Amino acid sequence: MQSLQLYEQKLEDISSKKVSEEYYASGRAYQNNNLEITYDSLTIDDVKGILSKQNIGWNEINKNRIVGHDYDTNIYLELYKERGSDKVTLILQKRN
Repeated sequence: MQSLQLYEQKLEDISSKKVSEEYYASGRAYQNNNLEITYDSLTIDDVKGILSKQNIGWNEINKNRIVGHDYDTNIYLELYKERGSDKVTLILQKRN
C-alpha cells in the first residue's frame, strides 16, 4: 500500500477535487493492492495530463475508459468516467 500512497502524491495538484478514496485487495489470494480514487469535475484527459511526466504506456479501451502501466514503478492504472456524471475514477494497482 505504501507504494500506492507514494504514487498518489504525484496527483497532488488535483487533490482538492477528490471525493472518495478506498484501499482494497484483489486477485487470487488477495495479492494485488488497489487504491481507488474518485475525482469530481475532471476529465480523463485532465488526469492523464498530470501523469504525462510518468513513463506510462496507455491503451484506450473506449472514450470513457483507458488503462495504463507505469514502467518505472510497475503500477497499473485504470481511468474511467462515470456515465452521466462529471466524476472520473482512477484505480492504481500494485501486483505482488
